[in-house]
Amino acid sequence: MKKLQSSAVAKVCAWIVLLAAALGAGAFGVRAVLSFQSVANDSWQYSRQFFNALDSRQRELVNGVYLSWQLYALEQQIAAGNAGATLRADAEALQESKAAIEDRFSRDSTWFRFRLMDSETGGVLGSNLAEGESMFRAVKDIHHYTFELSEESWLEYGYYDPSAYGYNTAPSGQAGQSAGAEADPAPMKLVVEYGVPEDIETGSIDDEFYRTWVTWINERAFFDHYLTGFLNLGALTLLALIWILWTAGHKKGAEGIVITWQERIFFDVYAVVMITAVVALVFCTVGLAEQLYWSSSSVYAAQNEDFTTFFDLGVLGAGTVFAAGVGCGALLLRTFTVRLKARCLGKTTLLCRVAAWTVRTVHDFIRFLPFTWKLVLGFGAYVIFAFWLITVGRYDGAFMLMYFFLQLALLLFLSWWAYGYYRLRQGTKTIAGGDLEYQIDTRRMPYDLRLQAEDLNNISAGLSAAVDEKMKSERFKAELITNVSHDLKTPLTSIINYVDLLKTTAQTDPKAAEYIEVLDRKSQRLKKLTEDLVEASKASTGVLSVNREKIGMGQLIDQAMGEWEEKLTGRKLTLVTSLPEGETWVYADGRHLWRVIDNLLSNCAKYAMEGTRVYLDLERGKGQVALSVKNISREPLNVPAERLMERFVRGEESRSTEGSGLGLSIARSLTELQGGTFELAVDGDLFKSIVTLPQAN
Repeated sequence: MKKLQSSAVAKVCAWIVLLAAALGAGAFGVRAVLSFQSVANDSWQYSRQFFNALDSRQRELVNGVYLSWQLYALEQQIAAGNAGATLRADAEALQESKAAIEDRFSRDSTWFRFRLMDSETGGVLGSNLAEGESMFRAVKDIHHYTFELSEESWLEYGYYDPSAYGYNTAPSGQAGQSAGAEADPAPMKLVVEYGVPEDIETGSIDDEFYRTWVTWINERAFFDHYLTGFLNLGALTLLALIWILWTAGHKKGAEGIVITWQERIFFDVYAVVMITAVVALVFCTVGLAEQLYWSSSSVYAAQNEDFTTFFDLGVLGAGTVFAAGVGCGALLLRTFTVRLKARCLGKTTLLCRVAAWTVRTVHDFIRFLPFTWKLVLGFGAYVIFAFWLITVGRYDGAFMLMYFFLQLALLLFLSWWAYGYYRLRQGTKTIAGGDLEYQIDTRRMPYDLRLQAEDLNNISAGLSAAVDEKMKSERFKAELITNVSHDLKTPLTSIINYVDLLKTTAQTDPKAAEYIEVLDRKSQRLKKLTEDLVEASKASTGVLSVNREKIGMGQLIDQAMGEWEEKLTGRKLTLVTSLPEGETWVYADGRHLWRVIDNLLSNCAKYAMEGTRVYLDLERGKGQVALSVKNISREPLNVPAERLMERFVRGEESRSTEGSGLGLSIARSLTELQGGTFELAVDGDLFKSIVTLPQAN
């Protein structure tokens, strides 16, 4: 399909088909228009050609009457012996003309039927009706024409003054007799009744009425063919035009749309020239069709058989002009399509360039104005324009309609601004809520709001980059701690092993035994610190594996109490528990949950005041299970609760206890890894930790 789209031969063929089909469509269209009156009229005697032929015959008949009266005057002069050679020659010429007219109006020469009567007496002065034939039965419609034989009417019809031949047209008793004339007849008023039969026999009399009837019959018979030809060729023209537009801009061996010399001309200039050419050609086509219409309706067309050739040439010329107009229109549509495909219509249009430059200049001027000035200038322009519309609208309703559309435009603008502000607020809330990856959609947003939204997007991107950098730093520190802790394990293990070996040997010096005990205690503490460091690092970075399952919380607490009861008793601490009846199931990782409980009890054993109670409560409800551990601190708690959950932070600043300050931090990280929450509360010396986990049904 692409090869066919780029084929030069196919494009040339399409143009040939377009012009040929347009030529045929134009010719058939003109014939259909000219034949339409024959289809619209029920009788051929209602056509313009018939009326023109009938009017021509009527005038010719009246002229013949005047010619007869002129001949009568000459004959009287000749009979009186007052005529010279010139008058006798005129009389012979008039006699020949009269004979020719009588022959043209004879019943055997024409379908025209007439009857000449005296309007005063009603007597018939002449007719070509058959003997006993009625005028009402002879013709379809009877037409009348009344005229008077007077000097003015003779001159009107182009004849000589009858007084030149001694004939007086004055009424009897009011005018003298001419020289040599016995009596001068008075002026007469005559009436001509005339018409043409409706039914004409084919091939009997070949006159203008017969040819008019034949033309009417043929046009009625061929109108459907003309109309069908116009529609079919018009459809073919449209298909060829669609093909040309589809293949426009494509060239064999070229990538993308190919620009030709037409696209280098400004489109508006090109369009003005082409539209002017199309309009001129359309007017020429209409003018030719109108000329053909009046020519075909004339008496000449009805009386001359050679008119058919002239008419066909005129139709062909009208079709050619129409095809030229279609070609110009196709060229305009083709360059318009190519510009659209190449997306260069605006760039190649002079008006668009000027308008774009003007809009860009005004836009830049307004854009660099402060927002307050924009608001003031915009409101001032609105007030002035609205006041002008109201003032003028009192006298003209069109301006009041413009005022209504102005208010509607203002409403739409304010709605657009409000919607943009709403989107800006929603985006700000989302970013403020912690979604630093969120980007506000600035499309179709007012300019000032778009600038604000872009600034927020840039802030969001900057914060996101800072957070990523911080997370990267945290991961680096965690990795560093893990690596250092791992490197410490090897020498620490050796120290512990050698200390164990020294403990098995007999020491004679009491100081040596005391030193070995200190080494053993400190090495075990260092080992515990290293393990806590590694676990805290893994927990904070989330690299620990979590296997959440259904676990009995009460059973886990009983095991922890059994393990820590002796240590707590040694610290003179009383453990008070409050557990609900039945087992309490949670959805958690058993290994990590055990470490959380172990760290909380270990924290109590290290920092609780001796001789006090440690309260351990378990509650369930609303899909959650909460474990709270409360104790009285041995040292004053001068550190905020949130800070106590940070790494290496202890409640007492002397750091004289064996704690590392990592227990609560590890407990918090492990709880959050299991989908729970870890909270601390400090009220004076009361220390309370709360672990909340999802309940397992």
